[in-house]
Amino acid sequence: MTVTDVDTTYEPYSQDPGYIAANSALIEALDLDGVSRVADLACGTGLLSGVLIGRKPTLAIAGIDLDPVQIGIARRTFPGPVVDGLDALRARAAAGEGAAWFNAASATDLPFEDGEIDLIVQGNSIHLMPDRPAFLREVARVLRPGGQYTFNSVFYQGTYLEGSEAVFGEWMKQATYVLDELNSERAARGEAPVKRVRGKGGKAFRKDWLSGQGWEAALAEAGLTTSYRGDRNVPISAEGLGLVGAYGGLAEVLMSGYPVDIASHCLMEAAPRAFDKLGITEVPRNWLEVRAVRA
Repeated sequence: MTVTDVDTTYEPYSQDPGYIAANSALIEALDLDGVSRVADLACGTGLLSGVLIGRKPTLAIAGIDLDPVQIGIARRTFPGPVVDGLDALRARAAAGEGAAWFNAASATDLPFEDGEIDLIVQGNSIHLMPDRPAFLREVARVLRPGGQYTFNSVFYQGTYLEGSEAVFGEWMKQATYVLDELNSERAARGEAPVKRVRGKGGKAFRKDWLSGQGWEAALAEAGLTTSYRGDRNVPISAEGLGLVGAYGGLAEVLMSGYPVDIASHCLMEAAPRAFDKLGITEVPRNWLEVRAVRA
């Protein structure tokens, strides 16, 4: 596979069986009785929204994500009616008719009235919120009393099982080997090596990952009471690891400073090499799952 062949959107990984299983389990555990108005925050390609509408076709779902590319994918792939605005979605909710509205916007400044939402879901993105307390206060503001908030994440204290860190270390090592091969090919063509621009940070790998207990405390400060917290072990295959590495949003973190298409290519190619080197077919990893209720 060449550099230009790599799809750096989130869509390929959103179709990985392990990823679908982890997020479907999050939604299947919810009690949807009395739920009609839903917000899917940092919705990406709309996987959670699709699972929700499959469980309860009368839901009115507002999907919000900063990335207009992911919003476009969500609109295209959602397995139900898609409306053009929030007012249209509100009308569908009032009529008891299911639909979705997908909007490119920030999850930290929600367009909903106080207490308007019955359920908020968030898949593997809470670690990206730049101002955690302000974000959780906004979640609490738009939830009705008794409304639910649920999220999962693999970026927390407890995600790595004992011994699994070596797999991710080998993955990064192999990615540098792939980069060396690319540079050798470039040199053979008389081209300069891939240039790295240093000094770029990575949101997902900041040093303040919370534990499950830490998230409970953060939720409590925002007026949300945790009703469930648990770890779900979801192994990831070489293909799955390669697909998530190819996602531009993660690639620019893991190989900070390199062009995103180059970083995505290196990480995708490196995953099966790392698994072959270690003689494994999958690696275990925990997903944190949390459900909370607004008092």
